[in-house]
Parts: sequence; C-alpha cells; structure tokens
Amino acid sequence: MWRLRSGHVSTRLALSREYPHGVPAFAAALADPEFHRVKLDVDGTGRIEVVAFEEREGTGEDDRRVRVVLRQPVPPGQVPAVVERLLSGVLVIERTEEWRLTPQRCDGRARVAVPGTPINAGGTMAVAPTGDGSRLAVDLEITAAIPLLGGGIERAVVTGIRGLTGGEHDRISRWLAAGRAR
Repeated sequence: MWRLRSGHVSTRLALSREYPHGVPAFAAALADPEFHRVKLDVDGTGRIEVVAFEEREGTGEDDRRVRVVLRQPVPPGQVPAVVERLLSGVLVIERTEEWRLTPQRCDGRARVAVPGTPINAGGTMAVAPTGDGSRLAVDLEITAAIPLLGGGIERAVVTGIRGLTGGEHDRISRWLAAGRAR
C-alpha cells in the first residue's frame, strides 16, 4: 500500500503472528530488557545493545509503562544493495518501543531510525488475546525520503524486515516457552 505524505512516498508493512502463550506472559516478557535484546539478535552474535530501559507504573491497576531503546547493527549481506550505497560504514538501526502493559492487552508504539540515512519507520504494535494464546500485530510506515529512489529503498527495507521476522518469531516463541521473567 502506498501513501503520499508530506511530499514523500511511504510503504506500509502490517504483520501479525500468533503465540500459544497468553497476554500476561507477553507482558512479563516485554517488561524485561533482556527479552528485547534477545528477540532482535538476528545473527546470534549478541551485538544488540539496550541503550535505555525505563519502567514505571501506569494510571490503572496492573498497568505498567515500558520504554526501551535498542541499537542494532545489521550484519553484512543483510543490507539491501540499494541501501548499502548510501552508507559510509555499518548499517545501524536505532529502535524505540514504548509499551502500555496490562494482563488483558499490550499496546505499543515503535520508532525506527537509520542514522546517517533519510530512512525511518514508525507505527503501532499490539498483543491481544486469541483463544488460549495471543497475537502480536505490528503496523509500520517505512519512509525513505530520497527523490526517485525512495520507493525502491522502502520496498527493499520491507523485504528485509519480512525476512527477519521468522527468526524474531522463533526467538520470541522460545522466550515465552521458557517462561522467563525478571
């Protein structure tokens, strides 16, 4: 889906995955900074850095707020060639997630920046109950503010994200199955 916004074209990416674990298990995982680092560790090198982690009580009972900022270097070979040409070094993604966690539902916002490039993304995330489990849904708008090349770069980024989600799903599933919590 293409949308025109402020003179720039952006590309929407909507993904969802189901898990056999309930929302309370997901809320506990999202409140753990190590979970965020592990879920993004694409190549298993442990190079994901939790730059900031804040947790505070929300406005209601059983309502917590979490904010996590992560820095993620993208391994060579996983960067689309059209993006590699824009870089002077290693591609680093800075990702900020802000979550409202309750045992019934988790709602979040994500912002992603690629320092040194005009590429960014933002959108929403939600974990909602489905039967005995839960569904994680992510809805992002990816923007590459580069005349003529922006659309191709956005499509390459979307393809890259789709390729990474399978591994991220597996790491989330393993974490939830292990029942880890702080």
